Amino acid sequence: MTLRDYLAEAQLSYGAFAKKIGVKNGRTVHRYVEGQRYPRPNLLVAIARETDGKVQPNDFLASHGG
Repeated sequence: MTLRDYLAEAQLSYGAFAKKIGVKNGRTVHRYVEGQRYPRPNLLVAIARETDGKVQPNDFLASHGG
């Protein structure tokens, strides 16, 4: 599942999810969703944890040409 799909399903804003994973603001999450940035390893773990495993590190590969 993509992070975009998860956030829509969970009805979470970028800002609300940013707080959950410990990043400064929603703009960073927006960049992850748009494929403009790739989360650091510790954030990949936080994303998987906060999404109950629905969004995994491999789910970011497609948005980065992987």
